[in-house]
Amino acid sequence: MTGPMTGPEPPARPRTWTEALDRPEAHADRAERMLRGGAADATGTTVEPWLPPTDLGPMPSHLVQRARGLLARQQRLMAAIPHVLADTRGQQQVADRVGRATTSSPLPVYLDVTA
Repeated sequence: MTGPMTGPEPPARPRTWTEALDRPEAHADRAERMLRGGAADATGTTVEPWLPPTDLGPMPSHLVQRARGLLARQQRLMAAIPHVLADTRGQQQVADRVGRATTSSPLPVYLDVTA
């Protein structure tokens, strides 16, 4: 036995408001790549979940515009997701119909006549 099993480590808490905004911006970047048909994550790593900071005090005024822009970006992404899902669902239905129309059920290649 190699030791006790532990779950994934919780994401590191941001030390500054700039760090606190970096993580949701990375989420938005990833979501935009996926909506454009790109890979979920080109680097092979996953983006850590974002937790709102509770110990940084009020957001500095010079970051308010950045936060508002991020909020608008996230709202656009959320609005786009249902359309992408509907398109994907429609493409899957077409692929299923084509698959059923162009494939035949497998025929047995061996028949045991002695049993």
